[in-house]
Amino acid sequence: MTRYRLRTLVEQLLQPVHTTLNWHHRLVTHPNHPLRRTRLNRYHAAGVESVLRLIRQYPKQAFDFEPITVAGKPAPIVEEVAVEKPFCQLRRFHHANTANAPKVLFVAAMSGHHATLSKDTLREFLPDFDVYITDWVDARQVPLAEGRFGFDEYVQYVLEFLDALGPNVHLVGLCQAAVPALCAAALMAEDRHPHRPRTLSLLAGPIDIRVNRNTITKFADRVPLAVMRLNVHKVPSRYPGAGRLVYPGYLQLGAFVSLNLRTHIGKHVQFFKDVAQGDQAAAQKHRLFYDEYNAMMDATAEFYLETLERVFMDQQLAKGTLEVHGRRVDCTALKDIALLTLEGAQDDLVAVGVTEAAQGLCAGLPARLREHHVQEGVGHYGVFNGSLYKAEIAPRMKAFMRGHAAADAKDKTAKTGSAVRVR
Repeated sequence: MTRYRLRTLVEQLLQPVHTTLNWHHRLVTHPNHPLRRTRLNRYHAAGVESVLRLIRQYPKQAFDFEPITVAGKPAPIVEEVAVEKPFCQLRRFHHANTANAPKVLFVAAMSGHHATLSKDTLREFLPDFDVYITDWVDARQVPLAEGRFGFDEYVQYVLEFLDALGPNVHLVGLCQAAVPALCAAALMAEDRHPHRPRTLSLLAGPIDIRVNRNTITKFADRVPLAVMRLNVHKVPSRYPGAGRLVYPGYLQLGAFVSLNLRTHIGKHVQFFKDVAQGDQAAAQKHRLFYDEYNAMMDATAEFYLETLERVFMDQQLAKGTLEVHGRRVDCTALKDIALLTLEGAQDDLVAVGVTEAAQGLCAGLPARLREHHVQEGVGHYGVFNGSLYKAEIAPRMKAFMRGHAAADAKDKTAKTGSAVRVR
């Protein structure tokens, strides 16, 4: 029996335990429970909920954006699937006032978490942008008949989404997705494709891990690909993707947690204290974060292994040897796509300088189309979420996009009647 099947069996065996504990928790926290407000009962309830959260399964969360205020009036956010493919849904978020707003496409990482982890990343763009994101499908939900999905197919999806959205899209690569986003932009730039992105923003992505080695990248040097293949398992029969080889999300979650094990343990201990002491605001914040953080998805084995080999072990993009469907990716082909690279000063996953390396690879870009920023006071997650993201990073990104869109419009006006030219 494989580890995946064993885990599935354990989940099934724990389901009656979870159901029983859930009913017990509802009882001890019921408003009419005579001892609900006593200290002993609060500690009891905190213990039951803590155990529940350790053994429960965490489903994919919804985006469910609340209405925002635009020009002093509430504006409901409309969510729809713009393009649907076997391994991804291109989701769109817009409201009545964004009919003519600039389009921004966020390419979400496929590294275990669902695209909903980027909900707060998107929220800052909702008022004045037409927002899209690649919502990757859990590989265990995709039947074998749909074929393979590797690194090349990932890039191909991004190319097709950009083509579907039309010209002047602002492309954003989040974390691991920075590499395929840059690949897509370079291929479209080389073709002088009319729908190539207007700007490209790369946030904390592993462009060239040789630049500044850390624990994770040194680990990639020591562990051969054959060992990493041991993480590949077949999807059990209870799922639509039965038989598909995948890198299970629960293994990736274990890897994430192990990087900051003490921190996660501390947060769960604090959660117990918050519930026991009646601090519902703090407890609810913990619930919301870990409901999302613990919701994991499987990646196809081919994407997992090809990304490890090409990006982390061989650093093919940085060396100029990366190919997509047999075609070499030439980053120097970028001539008129403005490039923004963003990093977190305290990032322990993607070290400072690793994402900035894209600036050197895109040697054909003039200085006026380049910008780099290192945000002090944030780690990896803080590049995409949190107070400094809202106050400094997102405004910088939007100003970068608007500034280059305006400059491009001015340039086109000055060259009336001419086609868009590569500078």
